[in-house]
Amino acid sequence: MFADVEIISNNTYKFQLFTYSVPKNLSNKIDIGSLVSVNFRNRKKTAVVVNIHNKDLKIKNLKPVERIISKLDQDQLLFLKHVAVSYYLNIGFLIFNLYKDMNFKLDRKIKNSSLSIYNNTEIDKVLSTNSKNIIFTPSLKATKNLYKNLSEKGIKINFYQKTGGKEEIQNALSTVNKFNNCILLANNFMKIKPQSTTNYHFFDTNDYSYNLPKFNSLNIIELSVLKNKYFGGNYHYYNEYPSLNYFNKIENYKSPDLTNVEIYHGNSLQDCIELFKTKHTDKNLKLFFHDEILNELLNDYKTVKSENDLYDLNLLVNPTISFKGKLNSERLIFLLRQIERSKRNNSLTIILTTKNINLKESLKNPNITKWSKEELISRKKWGPNLNHKVFKFSSDSIIKYENEYILGPKKVDNLYEYEININLSKDTNYNEITNMYSKLLQYEPRKVISI
Repeated sequence: MFADVEIISNNTYKFQLFTYSVPKNLSNKIDIGSLVSVNFRNRKKTAVVVNIHNKDLKIKNLKPVERIISKLDQDQLLFLKHVAVSYYLNIGFLIFNLYKDMNFKLDRKIKNSSLSIYNNTEIDKVLSTNSKNIIFTPSLKATKNLYKNLSEKGIKINFYQKTGGKEEIQNALSTVNKFNNCILLANNFMKIKPQSTTNYHFFDTNDYSYNLPKFNSLNIIELSVLKNKYFGGNYHYYNEYPSLNYFNKIENYKSPDLTNVEIYHGNSLQDCIELFKTKHTDKNLKLFFHDEILNELLNDYKTVKSENDLYDLNLLVNPTISFKGKLNSERLIFLLRQIERSKRNNSLTIILTTKNINLKESLKNPNITKWSKEELISRKKWGPNLNHKVFKFSSDSIIKYENEYILGPKKVDNLYEYEININLSKDTNYNEITNMYSKLLQYEPRKVISI
């Protein structure tokens, strides 16, 4: 009998599996999900078993599994598979990075389970006075601002994180069970074992800082939603609108205040620019925009490169949030965040559009709700969503490797474009998927989040 394992380390080893023989005294005890001790490159290492087989390997002097340390339960194994497949990682890498700060004590099932979604403005009304609340934020700036906002509303915050230093983080983690209300940076969520007596709040969930670049942009919000799915717990999320890439419901959507929004309509973008220049003649105005085409058209104005800088006017070109009665939640989120950011900065959002739009009507609750249902139907059928993952990659020639998860190619601009479609379930073949990942590493597949 043989065991294929992944080493628990800060390295995926390019999805390579390492095979060990299984001694007779362990053959009835070892299983997929067993954590075992092995001799790896002359060092004792902990590994996770991902496959058991009796293939004739014809390898002499194969090292044996030395002992079984413990075993992942079904929920732990499914959770780790789900996260690994979703982010082009493997289980060994995730165990090391998600649980090393908890002495590798993995999550276990919590009896109570709830998941609610609210507007960012509602957090003070949701915080429970009957139980502990841990609030996670995407940045130190957000932590400080939220502390100030909640304190002004009479909510006592016992602790909030002021720096990202190791000493303060340790202090933060040691205080979460002592106080009722704590505000922590979101990356500390992975260092806390959820309890049934605590409510977990995630503020401003659409902020890009919830993505972890070192982990292939592993999103802490999706990670928490998956923890809720597999282990339970009380989770509350706050945003302008929920990303339907992670959530499958819409709650507490609020139409935005458009008092700081102006719409300039023309038959062409050039017409819109001329109208803009007529209304804003002061060349010292600081402009911010994402669309590169405006660089040349507005080169006589001052511009700022980052939305974190101070600006007077935020320009958007033909923002579209729906198509044929179907919402694009990622585009809606982008628009709402741009409007809200300008409002906080006492700046104007100016929409340059060649389409006859009624923005106020489009952003009303009934329309957004109707279009959202259509987006959810589309995501359920085609992905991407929490359980259906989509990746794209391209090659300058047709790839020779075939797999049931790979669709294509489609030739676009002398490139062959492919799509990876994975529906995650209990029966998902994890080893086949990670083997596919190892063969496609050179193409750097990109995760898709929009429909």
